[in-house]
Amino acid sequence: MKRDLQDEKMERNFVEPNYECEEKIVWLKDRETLVRMGWANENIVVCSIRTGPIRPPKGEILVGYAVLKRNATKDSSEGFRRRIFTRPNEDNALCSELLGRCRKNSLISCDSFPEKAVDLLSVQPGKPSRNLFNPE
Repeated sequence: MKRDLQDEKMERNFVEPNYECEEKIVWLKDRETLVRMGWANENIVVCSIRTGPIRPPKGEILVGYAVLKRNATKDSSEGFRRRIFTRPNEDNALCSELLGRCRKNSLISCDSFPEKAVDLLSVQPGKPSRNLFNPE
């Protein structure tokens, strides 16, 4: 059973975050801009470097990224697991409005957000972010 789950994750290119190896989050926007943006997509990427910016997925801009501790180890030969935070190139005013309502009232359904959307104000190194699509 354990082997089946591992195979399934590999088939879907699912990469688990490695929170304990994170040293800090580097933001490429100032705090005021991050507050105004409110949300970003959180992606887990496997890359060859521990620090420095990482190329975002096509059609998105990089907003921030995790820097890993010096003692972080690579996952086999694939590289380091790191979180990056991105936004679509086009700004979505509706999602910004929904975010304001979700912050004020956690009972509002937030299923209009992208599946990987997280609340930027909840992002901390070493801890999971608050997912806006599926808040728990």
